[in-house]
Amino acid sequence: MSMEMAFTRTLMIKPVLEGVAQYYGVLPGDLGIPERLLMEPMSCVPMPDLALWYEQIEARTGDPLFLLKALEHQEIEALGPVGQWYVSAPDLATTLRRVNYSSNALQSGLSAYGAQSGRIFKWCFDNPFAQGAAKFHDGCRKVMLVRQILRHYPGGEAPWLRLRLPGSSRDTSRLRDHFECDVEVGAGQTEVWMPMELMTRSRRAAKALPNTQQLVLDDLLNMPSHTDIAKAFYEMVNYSRHYGLPSIGFIARRYGLSEQQLQRRLQRFGWSFSSIVSYVLFNQAVRYLQEGMSVSDTARYLGYNNVQSFSKAFARQRGLTPTQYQQELSQRQKSPP
Repeated sequence: MSMEMAFTRTLMIKPVLEGVAQYYGVLPGDLGIPERLLMEPMSCVPMPDLALWYEQIEARTGDPLFLLKALEHQEIEALGPVGQWYVSAPDLATTLRRVNYSSNALQSGLSAYGAQSGRIFKWCFDNPFAQGAAKFHDGCRKVMLVRQILRHYPGGEAPWLRLRLPGSSRDTSRLRDHFECDVEVGAGQTEVWMPMELMTRSRRAAKALPNTQQLVLDDLLNMPSHTDIAKAFYEMVNYSRHYGLPSIGFIARRYGLSEQQLQRRLQRFGWSFSSIVSYVLFNQAVRYLQEGMSVSDTARYLGYNNVQSFSKAFARQRGLTPTQYQQELSQRQKSPP
């Protein structure tokens, strides 16, 4: 069994969850999604959990096409500085290129590209880590993103020529009515077919670039490749802390392995689960403390039920208690350069 793992950022799925809550009354808590996870937009969510959320939403809403309603009135600005950056370009072609080359910073293991076929421009997306119903929903989510982008450009509301979606069969008549074009379900990948002239005609005065102070490069660039086993495992541990102190059972299930199988794999790499957990948790603890978070909140967000246990563990790792560490930071900030 492979230990490859793909992720998507909370930023990309949060608009879906908001729309599902608004139109169907299904809340993130109903799906077992921790509130704190949604407060960190650049967190990495493993694809197996995203697939499970899609399945749960479909079951709870009774609507295999819930994304049509959940995202219909969402604006690209829901993605914050990333969405604003997409549509700050003077033409649609540049915007779609931005979507393509930023995709792997927002979701790993995928491909997104544009292709010209005569007078047709095809925007293509494929996520091999999404299977079954999740493959359809993930493709549909990307289609809705493109639709949100097109609203910002002259002529962008014109009907598409054709839409191809992967995954199992769906109500194609409802999809055709919604997208006002021919729709095929069960395709090998997601494809949006548009007139090629739309790429050249959809021009406007360039918007000012968005304020990117909310984006931290460390966050944006830390998306691990699905083949980078070490970094992907780090992010899996980091994700699991939102559900309590990381456990090997929680993580093994995401890989489709038993606890014993995962332990053996880690041993082959020369890794210790406990040492990796400590490394991940206290790297994150330092970040929270540097941001001014209280010691008690830091302990809670790392999965500790007891602040004293966290403080003792932090002191063993860093040689200072969390309170002493923050005091030292404060003194350094007050000292002249």
